[in-house]
Amino acid sequence: MFKLFRRKKKQVDAGTAVRSAFCQALEVDSVDDTANFFELGGDSMMATVVAAALDEMGHAVPSTAVFDHPTVEALAAYVSGDRASVPADIPAVEVHSRNPADPTHLRASLLQERLWPFERNPDPQRFQLRGEGAILVRGDFDSEILQQALNLLAQRQEVLRTGFAEADGALSAVISPSASVNIEHFSATNKEAAQAIVERFTALTFDLASPPPIRVALISLPSSEHVLAVSMHHIVSDGWSMGVFVGELTALYSALRRSEQTRLPDLPYQFADYAVSHRAWLASDAGQNAVAFWREYLHGLPPGLDVPLPNDQPRQSVYNFPVRRQVIPIRADAQSNLRSVARTTRTSVATVFLGAFLSLYKSLTGAEDIPVGIMHANRNLPGSQNLIGFFATLVVLRFAVSGTSISLTDAIEHARQESRRIDPYSSVPIGTLLDAGIIDTLPRIFVDSVPRPGLPDIEGVSVEDFPFEHPPLFLVADIALFLFDNGTTLSCILGTNRDMFSDDAAAQLADALGSALADVPPT
Repeated sequence: MFKLFRRKKKQVDAGTAVRSAFCQALEVDSVDDTANFFELGGDSMMATVVAAALDEMGHAVPSTAVFDHPTVEALAAYVSGDRASVPADIPAVEVHSRNPADPTHLRASLLQERLWPFERNPDPQRFQLRGEGAILVRGDFDSEILQQALNLLAQRQEVLRTGFAEADGALSAVISPSASVNIEHFSATNKEAAQAIVERFTALTFDLASPPPIRVALISLPSSEHVLAVSMHHIVSDGWSMGVFVGELTALYSALRRSEQTRLPDLPYQFADYAVSHRAWLASDAGQNAVAFWREYLHGLPPGLDVPLPNDQPRQSVYNFPVRRQVIPIRADAQSNLRSVARTTRTSVATVFLGAFLSLYKSLTGAEDIPVGIMHANRNLPGSQNLIGFFATLVVLRFAVSGTSISLTDAIEHARQESRRIDPYSSVPIGTLLDAGIIDTLPRIFVDSVPRPGLPDIEGVSVEDFPFEHPPLFLVADIALFLFDNGTTLSCILGTNRDMFSDDAAAQLADALGSALADVPPT
């Protein structure tokens, strides 16, 4: 019924393999063997790419090894040293057969099951969980080639042709054997009219029983301009997936336009295969050991993960309350400082950002034990980096520091250490922690770093971002902080519970956060 995915890899010399992996992650042609990976611009997500590249060359290492051995010389010595060659807790992925003519039913992932009750019959007043974006395209853009590329991508990435069905209390992913993601065409006389179309288009909800869980719109403007808008439900995608989608659609379009064969990485399995194997891993000794870690790590937190908040109104609801969205400007020099501190401290920009926020939060509230929800890419498994799917997990980082304040340097170091501590156990879904009684609610504070893909390089046209008003936020965190990083520019959005924060209180928090980011010193 299925086969075991364990590809036999030709092992490459350790030094050559590490050098190649560094170049691949950093997108450079060469690298000095003594140069620090993080000082060259690497971060935690790139470390995951290094680990995946090394696995392809016959060396299985955890991504955390890059932090401990951040040069080619040091990591090569570690790779070739006397140690276990394969981490014991990396599960195998069973590749299930697919029906060639009829839909294939496979058990949905744990997270998909958790989302299903809320998303199958969405309230029109409630924002459905999805990601959206739009670009302005100028030049000779071929919509027929775009349609061909989209269908090829949906054939390659089967979540784009997947619906969901519930039977006997179990949720199945229903995978259609053929692709059908049709572009919706509109026309507009100017950019303001196009913006209104994009806003209406991205506000539409999905019927998750009927694939595809993605919508694509192409809006024609005068003077050879088009707006391309995409909306994709989170039940099949995460922030990393959007980068995969943009990169592969662009590659397919460009290859078709040149009448060339597209060279994309092999996909040894699909997300539905991972979902089934992940369930088996969670039930295994390794999975249960990971659950036991969380039981010990989160022991002693207050009921309801209740922490002091800089709010000025009482709580009215626990879930699905309206959220105020505020853009926090990050000056160019502050963006540069955040990146330089990340390189110096051998960590990610996201960790520096988290440290800056927690240092501020502690000064505002004096809290000594702060549980913070953060998203983890959860793509350490070989073969997962090029897949579209919701691999990301919500994990709880515990920021427990005595006293009423902490310096920025100490806050970053504490956030770095705690991130490293919980990283090996990030594959445990937070729903499992809720079901096991380890926590009784989702975190009140949420900080996420979203890898927003840069503008695609599309054959024959110029591309720029097309701004529009995104649908309203409805979240479960009283404070939700998002850092967007496209590799060049950093931007930030603060979400606050409208029931608990007045306009004045929210503005004060936004101003304080903006000042904290501006005060990050250069290194």
